[in-house]
Amino acid sequence: MSRHEHRTVVKRIHPHAWRWRLLFITLVLSACVAGGVWWGLQLAAPSAVVDDGRAALRDQINQLLQQAEADRQAMGELRLNLADQAAEIDELQDMVAFYRGVLAPEQSEAAVVLRAPTLESLGDNRQWRLRLVVHRGEGNDRLHRGELALRIVGSNGAQPQILEAPMLDSGEETGVFPLRFRYLQQVQVVISLPEAFVPETIESVVTLVEPVRETVQRSDLWGDLAEAGPAAQP
Repeated sequence: MSRHEHRTVVKRIHPHAWRWRLLFITLVLSACVAGGVWWGLQLAAPSAVVDDGRAALRDQINQLLQQAEADRQAMGELRLNLADQAAEIDELQDMVAFYRGVLAPEQSEAAVVLRAPTLESLGDNRQWRLRLVVHRGEGNDRLHRGELALRIVGSNGAQPQILEAPMLDSGEETGVFPLRFRYLQQVQVVISLPEAFVPETIESVVTLVEPVRETVQRSDLWGDLAEAGPAAQP
């Protein structure tokens, strides 16, 4: 029977070894936690940057849209202003041409010039404002005196009818319009057409007594004047 010899081994353990092990484990865990936090921050950072970039891009798009709308409105207002200015320029040019013709008329043989009247509707086909300008002839700046008679020729049903000036809402009681001017004079009349009356022509007659005795008359189609409107003559 064999004999086994038992040896006693003495192992020395440092009294603070467990503390060192605990410290080591704590350091390892702290490093892991710190690494995880850092890695998480690295993963989250690009998302925040992307979100900031998208927000900035949306702000730029909104600003561009607002600027485009403001530019569109400004362009519309500019077009309207240019159109108004063009209309005013055309009107001024017409007025200059008109008054140049008054001061230096081409009709040298006539002592007085009777311009075509203008018609302006006052809201319906029965109420109209009529304007007519009479001015001097060429080389004659003396005082002009006389009278103007207006007649509206038309029909009432199948019967012809003539409206004289006293039948119009002109405020005149005599049936004629006195003229007294050196260069020009404008006559204005408000016309109320009777029911069933269809106007056809406007007959204008100027009877001049100074500086010479002369009669000038003209006939204008009502339909042409009504279609042309008040812009036909300054």
